[in-house]
Amino acid sequence: MDKLYKTVLAAVTAASVLVCSACAGAPAVDQVQDPDAGKTLPEMTEKITIPASIFKFANTDIEDNMEAFEDYCTDVRRDGDDLILEVTPTQKEELIEMYAGSIDDVLEDMEKDEQGYYVEADTDHSRFIYHIDENIDGILQAKMLLTITTSDVLTGIMETGDPNWSVSAKIVNCHTGLTVGEGTFPDGSITFGPGEWKASYDGGAWLGARQEEVMDMTGLTGPYEGLTDTQKGVVTSVVQMLDWIEGKYEQQFHYISYAPGDAVEQEHLKVYPEQGGESDVVTVYRTYENGLYRYEDDYGEILKRPSYEEQVRIFAEQYLPSEGIKIYTEIKDGGNGAADGESFLKEVSAVTYIFMDEALCSGQYETFLEAVPDWLTENCQGVPAGIYLRMAESEAWKQIGRSDYEDKLREDIYTEEAECAISGSGKVTVY
Repeated sequence: MDKLYKTVLAAVTAASVLVCSACAGAPAVDQVQDPDAGKTLPEMTEKITIPASIFKFANTDIEDNMEAFEDYCTDVRRDGDDLILEVTPTQKEELIEMYAGSIDDVLEDMEKDEQGYYVEADTDHSRFIYHIDENIDGILQAKMLLTITTSDVLTGIMETGDPNWSVSAKIVNCHTGLTVGEGTFPDGSITFGPGEWKASYDGGAWLGARQEEVMDMTGLTGPYEGLTDTQKGVVTSVVQMLDWIEGKYEQQFHYISYAPGDAVEQEHLKVYPEQGGESDVVTVYRTYENGLYRYEDDYGEILKRPSYEEQVRIFAEQYLPSEGIKIYTEIKDGGNGAADGESFLKEVSAVTYIFMDEALCSGQYETFLEAVPDWLTENCQGVPAGIYLRMAESEAWKQIGRSDYEDKLREDIYTEEAECAISGSGKVTVY
């Protein structure tokens, strides 16, 4: 009989609460010192909404949770089916640490099971892949699917203050890499059972083909079985990281390079998207601890780049001829907003280079330079941003492209240079 994700979980979670008094002692109200009056004052609190959807997902009673949260918060009250918490910074950190502890407990149980199970998760708490098989203990399976997901979602709510959560979850056969079931929460579910498990076995053909594909990408030759353990580790890691980003964005990515990570740099994979070009280099970062892989990538920043450059171009073409400028942006921080909102530029930290053909732009250069600080102040207030100007003779300008403009910056080919920047506090500098 097929199993519904939430039904599997209900059997072991009916009495659970989202905080547990056994996890840690209730933190005292934070105190801060008033340097003028010499008095100790209560620290400021912030309000955090725990939505009804998380209680429904965790199959737990809101009243039980209200009582439990009272031991950890300055104030707790109901707002319909939601809970409103008032917490100090220290109390919030205590709750986040408890959720991390709950995840660690499940990961320790997974490690004891010694079946090669592991979990992959986005650092923004929006996506999980559970690598297990059909022989997993039912209680451990429920803990993986519920405790890790719920604890991680609650961590995200605590960190961002945003109660609107959505999680994409997938169950994968840890032996073959094939999907058993997937869904999106809180509104969806995952259905799986013997039929799905049987379909996820293919005699290792899918995994073998994927390994051969990655071996070709990385320049490894011969049969997979003939590789050294280190080489096999590279293939496995690249397979996992490629599968992760291709599943996240539902498109193919092409391999550029892989670094396993060490004391100096984090493990990462560089790729470029099928729906892009080789200059759209995407970096996937991964960390590992006790059976949990955490992933993050910068593709979202690349997706916002065209919109940002278009806004800069509209401004620049008020002063400079379109055929005489090349505009290339590096997004430093993509913010949380969409790429087409009115406040888009105020949410995205970026550095933009405008390369100008001297033959076409020299006459308008000074006027444009004078306009840049005001444009930054009006459009980019609130985030660090910069517009850097570089003018070159026509032949040198023609050689500058998106794929190599960073290298061209180091060349002595510019007849005019200026850098205009705005800080997060709104201070504009020109140098």
